[in-house]
Amino acid sequence: MTPETHRFSRRNVLLASLVAAPLGCRRDRAKLAASSATAGARPWGGLDVARVTSMRDDERGGLAVVVLHGWGAPGDDLVPLARHLERPGVRFFVPAGPLPEMGGGRAWWHLDPRTRPPHAASDQVPAGFRPTAEVVAARTAVQALIATIVEQHAPAEVALVGFSQGAMLSIDVALAGASPVGRVVAMSGVLLVDSVPALAAPRADKPRFLLSHGRQDPVVPFGSGSRAKELLEQHGFEVTWRPFDGVHEIPSAVVAEMERFLFSPPAR
Repeated sequence: MTPETHRFSRRNVLLASLVAAPLGCRRDRAKLAASSATAGARPWGGLDVARVTSMRDDERGGLAVVVLHGWGAPGDDLVPLARHLERPGVRFFVPAGPLPEMGGGRAWWHLDPRTRPPHAASDQVPAGFRPTAEVVAARTAVQALIATIVEQHAPAEVALVGFSQGAMLSIDVALAGASPVGRVVAMSGVLLVDSVPALAAPRADKPRFLLSHGRQDPVVPFGSGSRAKELLEQHGFEVTWRPFDGVHEIPSAVVAEMERFLFSPPAR
């Protein structure tokens, strides 16, 4: 078993333990595509999306949560997490990354050392940096997914939840500002250099962030996650920071914190 396989197995054991009953989620992929025919050339961002909700298709409002998996995971890797968090008035959308990886996994961008996006060490874009094409494509796809959700369901708020590569993309999409994202949960992620130009962009409302990271993470360095927290706060974003003693994983304490963050009204 490779380190990557072990990493995802550990997380899947945790997520499976959160859900004692069968998933029972709605995977209305054909219905979603058919009902969005007027949403543009690429409804739902062209992504394969699993949905977890008890809400009817014709209900409007509520909270929409887009959940983004990490590199190499199956597209439905975080469906058990969404099922655990499910409650009335909330819709979860769990898209599969557009890029195939070995073993049937998916990715938002490949980990080719020549093209993988660099992590941000400061709020300045390095000289000569060019946007990473796969990050731009992933951002565009998730923005289009959110646009379809807004058109179809008119949620009162949109939130993003991501793990690892999905956490990096969640931060990026929220900062990009084209989508109405109010809350972001980014677990074991970093701030990408691709996201840096949006840090200082003017905006009417700033999304709030919950960041978590394992101090012994061997996959995404803890220091890079901590630096993301510092850079977001430096630019006036509200950040709840939850480091923990652990590795590249989603511990139960973080899941509990996520529930409070997503479903509690903001402090006045």
